[in-house]
Parts: sequence; structure tokens; C-alpha cells
Amino acid sequence: MTRPAETRAIPVHVLESCPDPCFVLTENLDIKYCNQGWNNFAVLNGGSSQVLAAEVVSRNLLNYIPEDLKNFHAGLFALARKTCKPVTHDYECSSATMFRLYRMHIFPLDQGFAVINSLRLEHPHDRTPLEPNDSLYQTEKGMIRMCSNCRRANRAGDPAAWEWVPDYVQRMRPNTTHGGCPACMEYYYGSFLQKCKEKPSDAA
Repeated sequence: MTRPAETRAIPVHVLESCPDPCFVLTENLDIKYCNQGWNNFAVLNGGSSQVLAAEVVSRNLLNYIPEDLKNFHAGLFALARKTCKPVTHDYECSSATMFRLYRMHIFPLDQGFAVINSLRLEHPHDRTPLEPNDSLYQTEKGMIRMCSNCRRANRAGDPAAWEWVPDYVQRMRPNTTHGGCPACMEYYYGSFLQKCKEKPSDAA
């Protein structure tokens, strides 16, 4: 596992001993280091070997974030750098059996950032589970779209229909793509999206 350079803000051994998923980024948001908690989190969420630490180090974090949320996440790091203070953001990342709410803590370092994702809330799902049926959820391009927060699957051809199919979470298909369902986009990113709508468009 690649070790980051020692920083004044957070000693490396603190991240290595933390059970929560932690990582260190360069100023350009390239992934520099991931702790063992990152790998444990990836496995728990049914992630493939492509998202384990050995594969993601040196890649840019924004490559793993849905397109419509890249600006939001880039803005969090820009705010941490501008204020020189930690920035937090709550988000859902549930498993097939458990609802889980996490808090992302972004710490600006002398160079780059340290990120710790701590579990805030966990309890069994109360969602109505549905059976996997690729004919209902697979798009014309053969993809199954899943919300990156609540992990519900989007019914093909209906942008408003997102349904709980735990088997897709437990055994993620290689043809899975990620986005955000309307409920999560409003709940976790509503103020950001509203500001984007209110921002004047560039003059033609």
C-alpha cells in the first residue's frame, strides 16, 4: 500500500489505524493513499477489484463520482483549501441489508487533502425489496443505472422510478453505472443544485 508523505495535520499512522475508509489526495485530487478501511468498505459494498486501493492510487477521485456531482465534490475541496478549515458532507452509502449514513470529513493539508468517512447511522432497511429483473432495469445500451447514494435501481425508460433491488447491491453487475435518484439529489445536494439553477448563464 502506497504511503503518503508525513503531514503536519494528520499523522499517517492515524489513517492506517482508522477502521473507517480514509484516503489522501494531491492538490489536483489524484488519489495518493488509501488505508485498509478503504478496501474493507469496497468489499462490503460489493465493489470489484478495480476499486481496491492498489488499483485507484494515482487516479483522480472525480473519475469515481457521477458526472452531475463532480462540480459539487470539487467545490468541497476548493472550500477546504480557501478556508483552511475542515469541510464535512453527509451522504448515504447503504449495503444490501443495512441503511448507512456516512459523514465525509475533508482536511486541508500543507499539500493536498486527507479524507475520513465516518459512519454516523446504521440500521436494517425498511424498503420493499424487489427481485432482480434485467428486462425491467437494463437500458437499451445494456446498462443498469444505480443511485450512488441509496443504491436503488432506475427502471429503464422511467427517470422517476427508482426501486430497491438488493440483489443488484449484493452482487453488483459489471454493466452497472451510477447516478443520482431525484430523492437523494434533492436531499443531499438540493442547495447546491438550486444555486446552479440560479447562476446566470454565460452571455452568448
